Amino acid sequence: MRRTAGLALILAGAFLLVVSLVGDRTDAGRYVNLPPRSWERFDPVLASRTPDLESLYRAAQGRAGRNLREMQPQEAMDHLYGAVSDRFTHGDRAKYNLFSNWILWAAGTVSPRRRYMQDPDALLRNGHSAMCGETSYILLRLAGMAGIPSRHVHMNGHIVMEARFSDRWHAYDPDFEVLVRDGSGKILSVAEAAAAPGLLQRAYAGRGPSTQTESVLTIYTNTGDDMYVSYPPKSFFSPVGHWPGRVEQAAKLARYPVPAALMAAGALLARPGRPRKGRPRR
Repeated sequence: MRRTAGLALILAGAFLLVVSLVGDRTDAGRYVNLPPRSWERFDPVLASRTPDLESLYRAAQGRAGRNLREMQPQEAMDHLYGAVSDRFTHGDRAKYNLFSNWILWAAGTVSPRRRYMQDPDALLRNGHSAMCGETSYILLRLAGMAGIPSRHVHMNGHIVMEARFSDRWHAYDPDFEVLVRDGSGKILSVAEAAAAPGLLQRAYAGRGPSTQTESVLTIYTNTGDDMYVSYPPKSFFSPVGHWPGRVEQAAKLARYPVPAALMAAGALLARPGRPRKGRPRR
């Protein structure tokens, strides 16, 4: 019985180890990407060349032609915002599958939220479609790499990020690819945009049907439940706090040690036991 259980553990560990290797070395872990919307300026070449935050930051810096940290913050943000807008299409299918992370895939059978990717490197490595909170969080992380203070703005139905420079906050919406500007060209904050519905209407016009524009206007102008969130470096975005991000991080680290532990435990169970010595005869 012990031997059978040991062999089962060895096979299970080996299977999960192979699954993790296939997910890391092939495209089997990719999620479902949605096509660009009519106004999106999606660049598939950029998407194929930027599998993580570091490579996306370098791509933005390459477009700029010089070190982003040496630029004025607004100029650096222009390049970072452009890179994120070009890198993604809109989509809600960024979920872990068996190969990208078998632990979270299995956990998703109990709690579907667990399957959604919040790790920016996982989002970038496995596809190019993401939601507003995810793309704005990636832009927030890139801004931090350039030394620009930033924060998330959770509105009831939409999420953007704000970068701080020139002693003011400025809102960036890489999902809709929109910057709300005043008559002088200054990029407004969420609060300033909410107080200027005419500017909001013009900025978001053409981003889908008129009903969608009206929905965005309603979301912006209902400011009573807006939530401003600053994340520590290397934390994960989550609309319900940091805990789900920590779970995702732990699952990412455990994909290889757990199968190895199963195989080691199985080997201990399956090894032949020592024959018992009989009592010496008198």
